[in-house]
Order: sequence, then structure tokens, then C-alpha cells
Amino acid sequence: MPVKAPAFWQKDKSVWGKLLSPFGFLFSVIGAGRFRRAKPYRSKVPVICIGNLVMGGVGKTPLAVSVAEFFKMNGLRPVFLTRGYGGGLKSAVINADGVYTANETGDEAQILARIAPVVVSADRKKGAIAAEKTGADVIIMDDGFQNPQLEKDLSFAVFDGRYGFGNGKVFPAGPLREKIEQGLERADACIIVGADTSGVRDKIAGLFPDLPCFYVHIEQDKRVLNALAGQKVFAFAGIGYPAKFFGMLSDNGIDVVGSKAFSDHHPYSENDMEALLKAARGKGADHLITTAKDGVRVPEKYREEITVIEAYTVWDTPDEISDTLVPFLRRE
Repeated sequence: MPVKAPAFWQKDKSVWGKLLSPFGFLFSVIGAGRFRRAKPYRSKVPVICIGNLVMGGVGKTPLAVSVAEFFKMNGLRPVFLTRGYGGGLKSAVINADGVYTANETGDEAQILARIAPVVVSADRKKGAIAAEKTGADVIIMDDGFQNPQLEKDLSFAVFDGRYGFGNGKVFPAGPLREKIEQGLERADACIIVGADTSGVRDKIAGLFPDLPCFYVHIEQDKRVLNALAGQKVFAFAGIGYPAKFFGMLSDNGIDVVGSKAFSDHHPYSENDMEALLKAARGKGADHLITTAKDGVRVPEKYREEITVIEAYTVWDTPDEISDTLVPFLRRE
């Protein structure tokens, strides 16, 4: 069951962070051991990993979509590979045909399938083989940075510019999935999403001065936002950092009269939706609003009653990112 990130994960000094640090050390040791013991599969096609070192949402899925679109524009057939977090299926090939629901595939797979076929598989080796059989020219992993089953030809470590490393401690003492040094050693480049107010670029440069860092930002559908300007809305979100979504609405002149944050990947029930609709009416809201990732997890019967804000990635350093991807356009 997904849980909300505890507040102490963002505090440099906290009692809980100190008490849980030994468990974080053990978590790191176990993770490093998995890589030492692994015999990763080498795919027949290039594998590009969009991963992160910090738990929670950093914008990996919109970034994976933008990378897939780059390859599509250049005449190649990308196929996504994802674990399908939050879904019940162990393995499947997903297309944008509505055969599977978010409860079966996880929300990311539903978003990705709008762009290209998606292989859902917790076993990344089997997933890569399945992707090859679909005729993939390139495999794009949405997450999987900490998975040792599959060799990556290019690994991006993605960071949220405002959140950075959090308190810099490994789970459960902090939000890190592994030690920063341990993870960055496997990265070919870093991508910073949004304004770097946490100084994450300088911290990375202090550890790995030659590691390239690129910049992107997330934008929302301006037509929808402009249409909502000045209107009263009730917003809800079950993503990594719901407050960012709520703040973005306010920044665009939308009157957020109420909001509800859920845990990341929260599976919305009919009771949830009835409660949200009631809360929205009680606040006098004109609209009930959420993110695209949340929208696919809302029961079908309620989707006409919500407004979904789509998000997409804009490359702030397009030439540098393109130069990194161009070598994978060559077919062997």
C-alpha cells in the first residue's frame, strides 16, 4: 500500500532520521549486493533507463514520453518497459485500446500506452525479450534504475530541482533508494526537473564533476488552465508531491477553494469519489480537478465529473539531450 513521504525526509537533522540510519545502511548494502550477484541480460536493442535515486514522483513518466517521441519523430519504434507499479498484472503488453485498466497495469502504463506499446513486467529480462518480440527498435524503461536484471545502454538519473536529495539519507531514514555515490556511479547523465532551488546540480558536481546534467521542466495544458482561470476548483492528487500540483493551479490564477492529497498511486474507490464530490460541492467549487496520472485511476463512471490537467516535458537543454540520444538512432 503506497504511503505518504514523512516530513522528516526533508529535514537535514531529525530524531527519526538519526534513529533509522542503521536501517538505511542495511538497505544500501542489500541493494549493492543485488548488483554484485546479478547476471544482467543484454538486449538485442538499445535500452534507455529513465530512473531516479529518490522515492516519489520526479516527473519520470512525462520525461519517458518525451524521449519516446524523439525516437518516433526519427522513424524508430520505441517500446516502454515498466514494472506496472500499483497494478495487479505480473506481465502484459499494453496498447492504447482500453483492454486493461489502471488497476491491472498501474497508472504509468496507461499514460505511456498513449504514445507507444508498453510491456509490463516485474522481471525486466523477460520484459525486454517480450519488447524485442513486438519489434522494438529501442526499449525505454520508466524506472528500473535499481533493477540489476537488464543491462542499460544509457541511464538517466532524474531529480526534482526543488526537492533534491531530501535529507540525503537512505530509506527508511530518508527518501533515497540507495546512496547517492552508489547510484550516480551507474548514471550516464542526470536530468534536473524544474528550478534547481535545492542546489542539486552543485552537489552532483561535487561528487562526479564530469557527469553531464541536463535541465527540463514540466508544463501543463495551457488551454485548460486558461479556461479555468478565476474559477473555483477543488483539487485532488495522489502523486509524489501533491502540493506542487495544487500550487501550480494557484500560480495560474485558479481559485483552489479546497484540496485533498492522497498517497502516491492511490487507487480511487467509489467512496473516495463520492466524498470528493461532496467536498467540492460544500466548498462551492465549479470543478473537481486532478492530474492525468490520477485521472486514469478514477472509476470510469466518475470520469465525466472531473477535469484532468495533462502534463508534458519541455527540454530546457534540447541540444545536449538530443546529442546524448542520437547515437541510438543508428540501426545495426
